[in-house]
Amino acid sequence: MLSLDIASGLLTSADSHMAFADRNYQYALSGTVGAGRFDDEPLAGRRVDQQGDLTTVTGRFVAADVSLVQQLHLLDGRVEETITLHNTGAQPVALSGMKLGFTASLDTHPDWHLCAIPFRVQLNGSVHDYTTQALARGEFHNAVYSDPTRPEPPLTEEGIMRSEAWAWGTGDEGLVIAKYNNAVIELSIAAPVYQGGETVLRFGGAGFSLYGEPSQARTLAPGASFTFGTTSYIPYTGGLAEAYRIYRDLLDAHGHGFPADYNPPVNWNELYDVGWYHSDPEKLKQYYTREALLKEAAKARDAGCDLLYLDPGWEVAEGETLWDEARLGPVADFIRTLKQDYGLDLAYRTILRCYRDYWPHRFLVRHADRDGGPLEYYPAVGPDGWELCLAGREFWQEKLRRILAISKAGVRFMMFDEMDWRGPCHDASHGHSVPSTPYEHVMAVYSLTNEVRRQCPGLTIEAHDPVWPWHTCIYVPTYFQQGFGEQGLYDENWGFEYMWDCLNDLRTGRALALYYYALGCNVPLYLHITMAADNDACVFFWWTASTVRHLGIGGKTSNKTIEPAEGLAPFDPEKRFAAYQAHMRTYNRLKPFFVRGLFHGILEHVHLHTLPGTPGGVVNVFNLTDQEQTYDFRIPRERLGVQTDLPVTGAQARWEPDHVTLTLTLPPMSPAVVEIGSL
Repeated sequence: MLSLDIASGLLTSADSHMAFADRNYQYALSGTVGAGRFDDEPLAGRRVDQQGDLTTVTGRFVAADVSLVQQLHLLDGRVEETITLHNTGAQPVALSGMKLGFTASLDTHPDWHLCAIPFRVQLNGSVHDYTTQALARGEFHNAVYSDPTRPEPPLTEEGIMRSEAWAWGTGDEGLVIAKYNNAVIELSIAAPVYQGGETVLRFGGAGFSLYGEPSQARTLAPGASFTFGTTSYIPYTGGLAEAYRIYRDLLDAHGHGFPADYNPPVNWNELYDVGWYHSDPEKLKQYYTREALLKEAAKARDAGCDLLYLDPGWEVAEGETLWDEARLGPVADFIRTLKQDYGLDLAYRTILRCYRDYWPHRFLVRHADRDGGPLEYYPAVGPDGWELCLAGREFWQEKLRRILAISKAGVRFMMFDEMDWRGPCHDASHGHSVPSTPYEHVMAVYSLTNEVRRQCPGLTIEAHDPVWPWHTCIYVPTYFQQGFGEQGLYDENWGFEYMWDCLNDLRTGRALALYYYALGCNVPLYLHITMAADNDACVFFWWTASTVRHLGIGGKTSNKTIEPAEGLAPFDPEKRFAAYQAHMRTYNRLKPFFVRGLFHGILEHVHLHTLPGTPGGVVNVFNLTDQEQTYDFRIPRERLGVQTDLPVTGAQARWEPDHVTLTLTLPPMSPAVVEIGSL
C-alpha cells in the first residue's frame, strides 16, 4: 500500500513507512522554440488538486510555451501516473531533454538497490543492479548496440539509465517502477542527479532514451499534445523475484503472454548439420537439397521433434523470398511429404536484407550524402548486403506477396530475422518520413508479421528485435505490439543469440539473461540450439528447456560452415544424439510445465515450474561450475499447491509444515530434473 504526497514529493509505504521518494518531484524541459533555446526550464505556477484517489498537477514551462497535466491515481495500493505535455504557443517546440520524476536522496537510502527488470543481466552478460553507493559514484551504464558502418541517430541517454521497469529498495522489499506504452517506444528512466546540494535518484515520470524515444514527443506542433505511457508504482515484499513477478503480472494483464492452450512444436533446425552456404548457387545445389532436408526430417522424427525448421538455404538467394523449386520441388509437395512420411510440419526463416543485387534499386534504403543529396546506400553486412526499405509501401506489398506464396501452402511457424534497422532512409518516394525513423521501421515489420498471420490461420510468428541485432541488447520493449491472435501483431520473441557458444554462455553468465527474462515476462521466447556444442550431460538443453517456452534443437553431427574457427570440442555424435533422445522423452512428457506453466526462480540455478490445478511441479537444478556441488534448498508448499506430502523423484526430500527441503549432488556442468508429485 502506497501513500502519496505529491506537493512535497513523498512516496512512501503505508505499511512499513519506507520512503521511496523523499525529495521534491523534479520538473524540467530543455529544447528550442523558434530561434530561442531553453535549458532545464522549471515548471511554473504548479497547482495540485486532490479529488478522492486522483491527484492532478498542472503548470507551465514558460520559456517553452508548454503546459503540463500530471495525473496520479491511487488504485489498489499502487500509484499510476500519466503526464501530458501541450504546446500552448504559436511555434513548434523541439524537445531535446526532459527531467520529470520522483526523487530520493541517495544519502538517506544507504545500501538500497536499483535493479533493472526484466534484464538484471543483459544479453551481453552485463549486470544492471546498482547500489546507491555505485549510483552516487556514477558507476552505471546502458547496454547499447552500435555499428560504425551504418548512420545512426545520436543516443539521448547520457547520464541516465533505461529499462522497462525497475526494482528500487532493500534486499527484501521495495517499489516496482514500470513504464507501459504499447503505442510508441518508451522506457522507464532513472538517473542520479545533483539537486539541492546532494545527489538524488530521479525515477518514474518521463524522459528520452535510445535514439530519442518516444520520438513522437520530440516535436510538438502549435496546439499539439503528447501523453506519455503510464508509470505504475507498485510496492513489493519478498525479494527481487517478487518484484519480477509483479512486472510479469502487469504484462499479463495487458495481454502480453501466451494463450491457455499454448503448445508450440519442438523444432529441428537443419542448419547445424546441412550448413550455411551464403547464397552460393553451386554449393546450395550440392549440399542444400531435398534429399538432405529429408535426412534431417528423419533425425527430427527420431529425436522426438514436431517440425522441420529451414534456416538459410531454401531461397534462390537469401532475401529474395523465392522458394527454390529447382532444388526442393514445390513447397506444397514438400510439406505433404514431411507430414505423410515423417509426421512433421514445416517452418522457415525470412529476412529483410538481400545478399544479391537483385531487387529494383527504388526499393533500397537511401542514405543522404554530406551535401544533402540522396545516394544509394548499401550497409556493409558482408560485402553483398543490400538493404531494403520495408517502410516503403511498394516493397512491403511485394515482400508480403512472396511470403504468402510460401506460407499459405501450410507452414506452421515462421521466424522474421535480419530485419534490424540499418539507419534512416531519405527516399521520399517510399512514403515515409524523410529521414525515416526507427519507429516507422518497427511498425513496418510488425504490420508485415500481422498480415502474414492474418492470412495464414494457425501460423505462429517469432520476430527478432526490429532495430538492434539481438546479441547485445534489444531496442523495443519485450512486450511491444506482442500478442497472440487479435491481441497483438506477432507471437514470440527470439531467445537472443545463445545458439552457437552455449557452454561458454553458461560459464560467463551471459545466458542468465534467459533466466531473468523468464522471471519477468511471459511473452514466449523461441531458441534453437545445437547438441554438438552442448555436453554429454545436456546441460544447455535443460537450461533452454527451463527458460525458453518454444524449443528448437539440431546438430547431430555438426557442419564446419557454422562452427567457430577453432572448431567444437570432440564428441561422439551417436552418444550425444542418444542422450538428447532420452532427455527429449522426459521433456515431452513434462512439456506442459515448461511451455505454459508458471516459472518460479528459487535461485538463479534452481527453477520451479508449476501448472495451475496440478499439485507439485518440476524443478530444474544446474551445476554450472567445474566442481561437484551439493544443493540444499527449500520450496514453499504454497507454490506447489499442496498440504499433503508428495512423492519426489530426482532428489532427497524432507517435508516440513510449510515447505519441502530438497537435497541433491551434481557433477560439474550438469543438470537435474526433479519431479514433485505423480506427474
